[in-house]
Amino acid sequence: MPVVATGQGVLTVSADGAVQRWPELPGQVMAMAAHGDSVAVAVHKQGVFLGESGATHWHDLGAGLAHRDVRALAFDPHSGALYAGTEPAHLLRWENGEWTECGDLLALPGAKRWSFPIRPGIGHVRTIAVHPLEADVLYAGIEVGSLLCSKDRGETWEEVEGLGHDIHRVVLHPEDPDRLIVTTGQDTKPYRGGKGVYRSADRGRSWEQVNDGLGDRIYTEDAIVAHPTDPDVVFLAAADGIPPKWASMRQLARGALNGNVYFLSPAKLRRRRGADVGFFRSDDGGSTWARLGPDDGRGLFDMVWALEGELTEGGGLRLYHGTTGGEVNVSEDEGRTWARLVDGLGEVTHIVTPAAGGQR
Repeated sequence: MPVVATGQGVLTVSADGAVQRWPELPGQVMAMAAHGDSVAVAVHKQGVFLGESGATHWHDLGAGLAHRDVRALAFDPHSGALYAGTEPAHLLRWENGEWTECGDLLALPGAKRWSFPIRPGIGHVRTIAVHPLEADVLYAGIEVGSLLCSKDRGETWEEVEGLGHDIHRVVLHPEDPDRLIVTTGQDTKPYRGGKGVYRSADRGRSWEQVNDGLGDRIYTEDAIVAHPTDPDVVFLAAADGIPPKWASMRQLARGALNGNVYFLSPAKLRRRRGADVGFFRSDDGGSTWARLGPDDGRGLFDMVWALEGELTEGGGLRLYHGTTGGEVNVSEDEGRTWARLVDGLGEVTHIVTPAAGGQR
């Protein structure tokens, strides 16, 4: 069953749409990750909390966390250690009840250029990925800045060249561990030109921009999921345009004041078709994409920040997506058709399926 972060808190949604609410949190969820029965959440400027379904409280992992503005989380599938990326850009690992900083990201040569278009203008760690077969190999993406790689569990880092800089999500797959797929937004100063999806087949030594089939929908956020047993099958939700083209002015203004412009909702006063989100499938590991859904060209008005999948007992893949309109939708046919599972939740920002080890 999916665990969902929403405007009304974290909850579990059952197959019949019933909702089980988790304990209250002290703010908006900025990142979410699952491992086994455990779910970790980062709350805006409040640190990291760990919980399990049915528990009566969250375990506050704030003791010893030197930087509390956490923007990315990932569990190490090998050891169960938890990585947290922050603003300013630091990477920390929680293991054996203690936090340890992983190297010095800000000492890298490119760090002087890292920035963010909303005040205070500081770049942050937006995505973390642990190599599925080699626990020493980590990837961290800076928004807006560099893709970073470590080969010694975070002690030292190098910057990866050849792709866009507005990095949102890094995806790896255990069946094809040398392949990386990276979703990006749109480069902002001091960078130029990067946008959409990038793919590497050699651990990041070389890259290709892979927007073929997406059309104008090349604003890609966290809503990407690879088939758990087939690395060539990848699903993606992408919007037509960056948020300033369609987002609510009220939300944009509020976000500019508090430094949080994630999970914005479209407004009809800005653009009648809203975020104009399309769903896509790749059968060649992200090299090309084909549109799923209706043939009329219309996209979804609400923004989709969260997309996740889980294997069914029959070996198929069930997909879930959440919208800024407060819906969680489910597809039993790998994205060809969708049914509403539950609505009225407030903005849906993250979905994880703990048995699948999802992270957002």
